[in-house]
Amino acid sequence: MKWNSGRLWLKVSVYTVLLLGTLLAMALTLFFLRFDSQSVRTNLQRSLADTQRTITINGSVLPMIFPSPGLSLGDVSISEPGNSTEFARIGEIQARLAWMPLLFGELEITHLSLRDSNFRVLRQTDGSLSFADLLRRRKPSRFKLNLDTMALRGTSILLSDRVNGVNSKLEEGSLDIDGLRSEARLSFGGRLLTGNRVFSLAMQAPFTRQDDQVSIDQFSALAISSTDKLGEVRLKAEGGLKLNFGNLLASGENLKLTLDTSQPKGHAEVLLPAVNASLSELSTAAASIHGRVDYARTQYHFSSQLADVHLNRDGAFASQMQSKLSWLVGPHSLQMTLQAPLALNNYNLLRLQPLTLTSQLKTPILPRGQLQASLNGALDGDLSASRLNLRVAGQLDGAALAATATQYGFIAPRHEVTLSVGKLDLNRYLPETPAGQTVALFQNNTPLKLDWLAFLDMTGKLNIGELSMGRFRIRNIGANVNMRPDSLVLDNLSADIYDGSLKGSLHLQRDKEPRLQVSQQLLGMQIRPLMQDLFDFGRVEGAGNGWVELDAHGNSLAALRDTLSGKVAVRLEKGALTGIDLASALRNLPAELKDWNMTAKADQKTTFSQLHAAFELENGVARSQDLQLASSLVNVNGGGKIDLPQNIVDYTLNVRANPRAFRQLGGVNIPLKITGPLNQPVYALDFNSIIKGKKTQGEKQQALKQELGKQITSILPPTPQREGRK
Repeated sequence: MKWNSGRLWLKVSVYTVLLLGTLLAMALTLFFLRFDSQSVRTNLQRSLADTQRTITINGSVLPMIFPSPGLSLGDVSISEPGNSTEFARIGEIQARLAWMPLLFGELEITHLSLRDSNFRVLRQTDGSLSFADLLRRRKPSRFKLNLDTMALRGTSILLSDRVNGVNSKLEEGSLDIDGLRSEARLSFGGRLLTGNRVFSLAMQAPFTRQDDQVSIDQFSALAISSTDKLGEVRLKAEGGLKLNFGNLLASGENLKLTLDTSQPKGHAEVLLPAVNASLSELSTAAASIHGRVDYARTQYHFSSQLADVHLNRDGAFASQMQSKLSWLVGPHSLQMTLQAPLALNNYNLLRLQPLTLTSQLKTPILPRGQLQASLNGALDGDLSASRLNLRVAGQLDGAALAATATQYGFIAPRHEVTLSVGKLDLNRYLPETPAGQTVALFQNNTPLKLDWLAFLDMTGKLNIGELSMGRFRIRNIGANVNMRPDSLVLDNLSADIYDGSLKGSLHLQRDKEPRLQVSQQLLGMQIRPLMQDLFDFGRVEGAGNGWVELDAHGNSLAALRDTLSGKVAVRLEKGALTGIDLASALRNLPAELKDWNMTAKADQKTTFSQLHAAFELENGVARSQDLQLASSLVNVNGGGKIDLPQNIVDYTLNVRANPRAFRQLGGVNIPLKITGPLNQPVYALDFNSIIKGKKTQGEKQQALKQELGKQITSILPPTPQREGRK
C-alpha cells in the first residue's frame, strides 16, 4: 500500500481516534473503578487536621466526567481551629483533574470552582487574619493542587475587624483566575457593605506566579458607592504588586489611589512610589496627596507631602506632613500652609501637634491689602464623627491673635469659634481716601459685599482689643457671634467707646439690600468725637449717656445712613455747644444783636451743665422737639431736625438768660435759628418767630422794629438825658 494513498491516511486517522478513545475509556473506567466516595470523604475531612480545623461534607461526593474527570462535593463546612465554630460553608465544590496524572493514579487538581460560599473572617487586635494558617505550606496528600483556573460564584465574606471595631460584608462576590500556569489574569467583582455604605467592587489584574510569589505588573481596581452627602463616589487603585503567600508579605510600586465624588464634585489622588506590607503593617518612605473639591461657588484645593508613613493596627502615622490648602469663593481666597507630624489613631482620631500654620486672606472687601497670620498650636479631631478641633496662637498682621475652633461636618461645615485679636485696623485694607483725609464712617460709599456669608455657619465669641475703621475707634470689644448664610448677629455686645462703654446688639441681615438693626446703650461716652467720626458732626461736646434703637437698609454705609429710622436719646453733662458763645453775645448786647446772623466759629462755645434730647429718625432725618440745655448763665430749649443725607441742620432755639447773671436781660427771650451744613452751620435770629401772626409787610416790619427796640431798650443802662426828660 502506498503511503501517499488517501485511504492510508484515512485509516491511520481512524485508528488513532479509536486508540485515543479506547485509552480515554480505559482511563475513565479506571477512575470510576477506583473511585471510592467514602475514601474521598474521609481523606478530605482529615486534610486540615494539622490546623485543628474540621472539614465536614454534609452533601454528596460524586465523580464527574465532562468536560474532564473530577469531583463534586456538596455542602462543605470548615470549622475554626480547635472548635466547632463555622469558618466557611460552601454550597458546592467542583474540582477537575488532569488527564495524564490520572492515568497513573494521581489526583492533580487543575480547575477549582466554588459556588454559594460563606466565609467568616476575623482580624485580630494584633492585625493577623483568622485564615492565615490556611496559607502556609501543607504536607503532601493524595490530592495535589496545580491549578490552571479557579472560579468563585455567589461568595459572601463577613469581616469583623477588632482593630477598629468595623464590621463589613462582601456579597455576591465572583472571582475568575485563568492561566495560572503561565500568563494569568484575575477578574473580581462583588458588593461590599460597611456601616451604612454599599460599594460595588471590580478588579482586573494580569499576573504571573512562581511558586509562592505572585507578581502583578499593573492592576486596576474600582469601588463605586453612593451617599446622600457625596452623591456617587468612585475609588480607583492602580499600580504594581508583588505578593508572597509563603511569608505573607507584599510590596507595591507606583501605586496610585484616585477618589472622585459627584456631589460635591471632587477629585483626589494619592501617589505611593514604593510600599511594603505585611498582615500587621504597611509602610512607605514617602507619599503625596493632592486634589480639589467644588461645592456651589466654593472651591477647595489641597496638596500634601508625607514622610515615613506607617499604617498598622493602631492607625496611620507620618513623621512629618507638609500641606497647602486653598479655599476660593468667587473673588475671595484663603491660602493656608501647615506643617506637623501626623497621627491617625484607630483610623479616625486625628492629631497634628505641634502644628505650624500660616494663612493669607485676599478679598475685594479689603482692596488695598490682605490679612496674613502666622500661628502655632494643635489640630485634633474625630473623623468618624466628622469633627475637628483647632487651637492656635500667633500674629495677625503683627497683632496678637489666639483662636479655638471646632468644625462639625466636612461638606457645608458648621463651626464654633472663639477669637481674640489684639488690634485690627481695617483702614489698612479699605479703599484709599484722598491724601490727608479720613472719611467719617457713615460717609463711606464703598459697596457692602456680604456674599462671603453664604458659606458660613458659625457661632462663637469674639474679642478685639482695638478696632479702627475710618476715623471710628472702639476698644475692648466682646460679643457672642452668630453667622449664617443670611445674617450676622452680635449679641451681648460690649465695648469701650470714646471714654465710655456700650452694651447691646447688632443684627445685619443679608438681602438684596442689607438691613442693619442696632440696639445700644451708651454710658459715659464723649459725644463730640463719636459724632465727628461717625457723621462728621462735631457741634456738641460733653460726656453722658445715650440710647439707640435704629433700623437701616442699603448697599453701603452711606446708604444705611440715608435710611436710618428709629429712636435716639441722649443726656449729657458738663459739655458745650460749639460755634457760638451765647453768654458772651448776651453780655455785649445790644452792640452784637445786629450781628447775630453769623457763621459758627470753632473757637466759640456755650457751656452747659446738662443737655438732653430725644430724636425720632426717619430715612436719615432726625427730629426733636424736647431739647433742653441748662447752664448757670443761659437756659435753652427748642427743636428741629438734623438731615444726615443732606448734611444740614435746621434747628430753632429759644435762649433765655439767667436773671441772676444778666439782670438787664430779665424776661428777654431770644429766638435763635441754626441752619446750614452740619460742620459749619449759621446762627441767626429767628425773625419768623418774631413776626408770627403778622399778615402785611408793614405789620411785619413794624413788629421787627418794635421787638428789636424793646430788646435793646430793655438792656440799655439809663442815661442822664433820659432821666432829665422823664
